[in-house]
Amino acid sequence: PAAARPPVTVGELTVDIAGRRATLGGREVVLRAKEFDLLARLAEQPGIAVSRETLMAEVWDAHWYGSTKTLDVHIAAVRRKLAAAAGPGAELPRIATLRGHGYRLEDPSRSLAEG
Repeated sequence: PAAARPPVTVGELTVDIAGRRATLGGREVVLRAKEFDLLARLAEQPGIAVSRETLMAEVWDAHWYGSTKTLDVHIAAVRRKLAAAAGPGAELPRIATLRGHGYRLEDPSRSLAEG
């Protein structure tokens, strides 16, 4: 259950799944329900590629018959809202687009340390 899951931190982003709250550098990021679900799903496994099919099945549901374009629209909205909430010089986690596959949430502190 969501209540048993501790908040996930990726860079300066904290996603409190139980409280359904995301903060970036201490500032709350105001997200719609599906935007939060999408960010939470990516934040659960930072650095791991998640396929479009998995995101559609887990964030919407397996019976979603609409266009997967809605996924792209929601990703764009999450990126925009994270950027707007970021303070100057904030380590902003990046949602990488993996063409032909899906998306990956990248931890800025980890990628700097490794590369």
